[in-house]
Amino acid sequence: MLAQADLLWRINNEYRKRLTQAQTFLDLLEQVMLAHSGDVDTLAPLRYAREMLNALTEEHRAWRYRFYYESPESKRMVQDDRAINQALARFSRMHTQHETRLYDLYNILNESPRPDPLLTRVPTGDLWDMTGYALNDLISFGEYMGSL
Repeated sequence: MLAQADLLWRINNEYRKRLTQAQTFLDLLEQVMLAHSGDVDTLAPLRYAREMLNALTEEHRAWRYRFYYESPESKRMVQDDRAINQALARFSRMHTQHETRLYDLYNILNESPRPDPLLTRVPTGDLWDMTGYALNDLISFGEYMGSL
């Protein structure tokens, strides 16, 4: 098992990476849909999803500033064993709350009318699918933590 400090560092970086990736795909998907159709039935769930991801990102940011950093000015990760354990415990609680909301978000997008794949296709794949995969990566983050 990893040392607690290393575990905290990895969890924070990986979660932030996954949140950013989901936001990026969702933003790109929304831009493509706006440029090609502007269909309100498709855009409404995308906008809701973006707002929800922004809220989750802000909660993660607030966690970092309150528990992960020694101080907001230094942005240096906590070093004390007690502070590290507290940060890990608070992250676990936050992630559990996020997980429920991410399931809801995934289901909303999954049940939304899927845009024409010709519109969402980009050179690296389909933005609709990539957004779903990114949300799934966030939902399954607990498995990542368990593997460390």
